[in-house]
Amino acid sequence: MRSPTISILAAVALLAWGCAPPAPSGRAAAASPVDGDSTELVVAATTDVHGRLRGWDYYANAADTLRGLSRAATIIDSVRQSRPGHVVLVDAGDLLQGNPLTYVAARVDSAAPHPVMAAMNAMQYDAAAIGNHEFNYGLPTLTRALAQARFPFLAANAYLPNGQRAWNGSHIVQRGGVRIAIVGATNPGAMVWDRDNLAGRLQVRDIVSEVAREVRAVRERADAVVVVMHSGLGEASSYDTVATGLPSENVGARVAREVPGVDLIVIGHSHREMADSVVNGVTIVQPRNWATSVALATLRFARRDGRWHVAGTNGRIVPAAGHAESPVVLAATQRAHEATVRWVNQTLGTTPVAWHADSARVSDVPLIDFMLEVQRAAAGADLASTAAFDIGASLDAGPITVAEVARLYPYDNTLRAVRITGRQLRDYLEYSARYYRTAGTPEAARSPVDPSVPGYNFDIVAGADYTLDISRPLGSRVTRLEVKGRPVADGDTFTLALNNYRQTGGGGYAMLRGAPVVYDRQEEIRELLIAEVRRRGTLRPEDFAVRNWELRPAEAGAAAWRAMQGATFDASGAARRAAPARLAAGRWLRIISSNDFHGAFEARADGNGVAWGGAPWFAGAIVAARAECTPPACVSLWLDGGDEFQGTPASNLTFGASVVDLFSRLGLSASALGNHEFDWGVDSLRARMRQAPYAILGANVRDTAGRDVPWIRNDTLIELPGVRVGVIGIATVETPRVTRASNVAALRFVDPVPVVDAHARALRARGADVVVVIAHAGAFCDRGTATGCEGEIVDLANRVTEKVDAIVSGHTHSRVATVVRGIPIVQARSRGMAIGVIDLPVGGAGTPAVEVRDVGRGSVAADSVASALTAAVVARTAERFSAPVATIAERMEPGLRGTLGNLVADAQRYAAAGDVAVMNRGGVRAPLGAGTATRGALFEVQPFGNVLVRIRLRGADLRDYLERLVARDEVNFHLSGVHVHYDPARPAGTRITRLEFADARPYDPRRVYRLVMTDFLAAGGYGLGLTERALGVEELPTVDVDALADYLRSRPSPVRAPTDARLIPQKP
Repeated sequence: MRSPTISILAAVALLAWGCAPPAPSGRAAAASPVDGDSTELVVAATTDVHGRLRGWDYYANAADTLRGLSRAATIIDSVRQSRPGHVVLVDAGDLLQGNPLTYVAARVDSAAPHPVMAAMNAMQYDAAAIGNHEFNYGLPTLTRALAQARFPFLAANAYLPNGQRAWNGSHIVQRGGVRIAIVGATNPGAMVWDRDNLAGRLQVRDIVSEVAREVRAVRERADAVVVVMHSGLGEASSYDTVATGLPSENVGARVAREVPGVDLIVIGHSHREMADSVVNGVTIVQPRNWATSVALATLRFARRDGRWHVAGTNGRIVPAAGHAESPVVLAATQRAHEATVRWVNQTLGTTPVAWHADSARVSDVPLIDFMLEVQRAAAGADLASTAAFDIGASLDAGPITVAEVARLYPYDNTLRAVRITGRQLRDYLEYSARYYRTAGTPEAARSPVDPSVPGYNFDIVAGADYTLDISRPLGSRVTRLEVKGRPVADGDTFTLALNNYRQTGGGGYAMLRGAPVVYDRQEEIRELLIAEVRRRGTLRPEDFAVRNWELRPAEAGAAAWRAMQGATFDASGAARRAAPARLAAGRWLRIISSNDFHGAFEARADGNGVAWGGAPWFAGAIVAARAECTPPACVSLWLDGGDEFQGTPASNLTFGASVVDLFSRLGLSASALGNHEFDWGVDSLRARMRQAPYAILGANVRDTAGRDVPWIRNDTLIELPGVRVGVIGIATVETPRVTRASNVAALRFVDPVPVVDAHARALRARGADVVVVIAHAGAFCDRGTATGCEGEIVDLANRVTEKVDAIVSGHTHSRVATVVRGIPIVQARSRGMAIGVIDLPVGGAGTPAVEVRDVGRGSVAADSVASALTAAVVARTAERFSAPVATIAERMEPGLRGTLGNLVADAQRYAAAGDVAVMNRGGVRAPLGAGTATRGALFEVQPFGNVLVRIRLRGADLRDYLERLVARDEVNFHLSGVHVHYDPARPAGTRITRLEFADARPYDPRRVYRLVMTDFLAAGGYGLGLTERALGVEELPTVDVDALADYLRSRPSPVRAPTDARLIPQKP
């Protein structure tokens, strides 16, 4: 029986993409293609699965709802059902090693069918690249596994000793009459990391040159070339490329720049996520590791000169969370799953107390000492080293299982010992200390840990006593180094027990090169740990604990520890998931957060047919988060980061009253004042403030004389059982630039830092136990990490001097779950597609936790109150907004990589009879799906109700204006009527090299041109007003959405997106 969830998702995808794949334009899909036809294919990709085949955490012996190839399969099934015969499925490597399931398949139950191959065969992969971890168990084990695959594994740069390729370099598949060449490559770093498994058996050469060779060989036989490579984008290599003589491990960007003829690149290895990056005109995608997400890249083709040509590409990421598991994949992996569960649940011994690794990278902890002492004793060495691979690992009091030990040591490394000098030992520790940024610098204040250094490259050494002073420059941080009570001299010699990965130089520890190996019995370190627990029976911390190292200064270590607690980290040091809100003993305050709802009553399907948000499910997520917090031990409140109203017919037709009704019924306590709250003018905003039973706060808003605005509240004190919560509201200082300027002409938006300090002091004096800032001011963070965040709200957190306990952010529509200077900060995307949760200990011990929870139809039960209200408000708008306007040929995306912005600009130029039109990216708010476009769908694309303005100006002034558009680092505008060629390397104001106009007339600096834009831009929105240079300004009686509707009606059906580039950067 098919899963009902799968069927629902497939149906949603079909509605979003249409009931059949795009047929050649104006003709039946079955007819032979002719010039002028078009079609689309989707390349779906996974990478770095590392054995995460099912939604099961073998270390925790519990369900994992966030990831798994079984969930990825559901996503891919939905895409295939909506685009039958037009999907290619690939993987970028690192499949066969990484968790207990793959270990059991390789070492415990190796005669059984390999579960990874079984799952991938069931999913009908088309090809996969070889990853470096595929070599971990040796070439014979790899060969046995690959023999079971019903698809090719590719590695254009892997060669046998006789000079022949070990595997094919490419594979051509055909979909919808289009031939796709898939070129694969593996990582040359395997020659370091698995030297013993590969030496004399296999050589891995440079990716760039070998991929270029293979692309040249297949280009003429294919309509498109997709490179699938186990390599990062361009990060520094973890090994010394000079000393090893090996090429770099991360070359995705170089392939895009240096290899002609590539249309799409799928990368992996670095465990990052990349939705739609473009390098040298080539789209690069990277899904998250562990099957946490799927990358979907759409390739658009046009028929020309008798063959298909790629006309455009775009990528997106679909998280696995919220999707049901595929019963087909579950069935294919059931035997291996059961065998693994039996293995990991073996009891090895007991411990009377709990051991934790959460502070293992900032202080000496017994759990790491246990690992080190087992290694040192087995090798008979003076010293031993290891990394704290997972700072979320622990041994709970009671029985110790294989799973717990395996989480401590997740890799299949073997034990070795080398003889080193005192100089090498000092260099080893200095290199390890790179993990930390220099304390006291602005960079360290933002993130104490250097995000470019993985956590598994911070090594801890036993047998030596040492101090790392991270306030000192790199290379001089080891301020104390002794062995057996004597300072270490450069000429001293010691034996060091370590794993084979590090001994061969893995992680860039080049100082060990040439160190003679004195111990190597091919013993797996994890097996040594398991045997030690079995031998002892009872494990006690005091049997291993030796405090031999410390981090200085103490406050820097404390700051690093606080930053690390903002997320649970995997072995790479990257955040695996937001830290769970463990409402343990003690008293807790739970802050549930939302932001940038924008009137989104209805769920919205993304480009893959997956529905996100929607008031019923958004409300259901809030209800569920409240239910987890049980009084009196835990109390909760809901706060919002602003931009509640503007964005959909259901909200806009009531000027936001319907949203206030929803938020009131759901129990919102307070919200920040968003810039779009001003879009309908001050009178409408004040009406919503009177309607709302909750406070709408803007403490940093002043009048033109610098005084408080009497009708805007600054803060509020909320009484909860046992705790008083002071809330301060902040509006972004960008508000005058990102709303209609005339609506806020009488207001000023001042620096929020002194305002927050003053109100925090006042709220404490009024009895607040906790102070929370809700700010319509945002940030962006490096994907997958709780560090590396920058933006307006991070700046505020770094600059405030009074204590702030938590910050709820908004405005940037981003995912933020971080800790800055001990302050947890959360932002939950936008449009109800996620909620934030911050758990704060109240009046006692405990560590704050922060997370973002995605909201989808399958992730939570719908709330009945919100469902009824949504049905009512949508019904009121249905008659007016359900009328069809036009038929759209293919989905059009907003954003600079999408085509919708150019279509909107064309519509405005057409409506106003202009020569040139300019449209800001932020004014195009939603995609336009394929099929029937209703008035309501157009309203979501352009919800602001701006009117068109036609400006007359001379050519010289027009050119100056266009120079202003391309002067910015990121060009955030769409154009119509002109193609602007420019050189980004030139100084601002001189970047344009050529202008080409739609009417084919040459640019004339003296000619008078008609420039069309919205009144928002004309009045100075985004700082790009123009009226002072105009010969004439005419406000037209045309609303932007009406212009779009009229233009679509005027086009041949079905309407296709414009494909020409209008802003054309000159390539270096």
